[in-house]
Amino acid sequence: MTFRALLLCAFLTSSLFSQTKPAAGFQTDAFRTGANEFQIWSGYSPDSLTWIGKSEARRLFMAGAGWRRVMLATDGFAWKFTVDIVPVALVSQPTFNGGETVQDPNRIFAGCTSCSGSIGRRTTYGVGFAPVGFEFNFRRKRRIQPIANINAGLLRFTREVPVANSAAINFTFSWGTGVQIFTTEARSVILGYRFHHISNANSGTPFNPGIDSNFMYLGYCFHK
Repeated sequence: MTFRALLLCAFLTSSLFSQTKPAAGFQTDAFRTGANEFQIWSGYSPDSLTWIGKSEARRLFMAGAGWRRVMLATDGFAWKFTVDIVPVALVSQPTFNGGETVQDPNRIFAGCTSCSGSIGRRTTYGVGFAPVGFEFNFRRKRRIQPIANINAGLLRFTREVPVANSAAINFTFSWGTGVQIFTTEARSVILGYRFHHISNANSGTPFNPGIDSNFMYLGYCFHK
């Protein structure tokens, strides 16, 4: 369902963009020093990779809202401070017979080859925020602007994630890139990618396998 919701968001965003295409020669001063940006966004990662985190076959959906403040603007770029809240975070994890996530103390497997029975999935709900982040817009007066960003925060889940005996509270950080497209002088859409990491930072628990995600997201922005 989350993937279908993301596709629906993409369709609605593209429809909005096609209906409000700015005139040729369009320029914006939305990212002048001291300007504010308010954003709503959602995204999805269909699988997990094993780089910093070692958990396999995890899926991540998040939806949230954010505030950006332009700290510095030049003719070529804008530097923004960012804050995000995440009222919806869903992690889908592999389970054995609908129970606890299959695990080995030394490695977190996507399945269990030595077990009999069926492998299923279970979704865990969480909320969180990212109170510290930075975003850079390049070609800041143009209709289409490349962006780069980084942020850090935490997520609290209703059970331990990504395995039992890890933690319900996890820290996060991410960095990524994308493109911001202005539909009017005060509205824009974002298509982006982030490498997103979740872990408990060895906060007194036996396991800290972590989750690494290729997180693809869409955002809609209001500028003041």
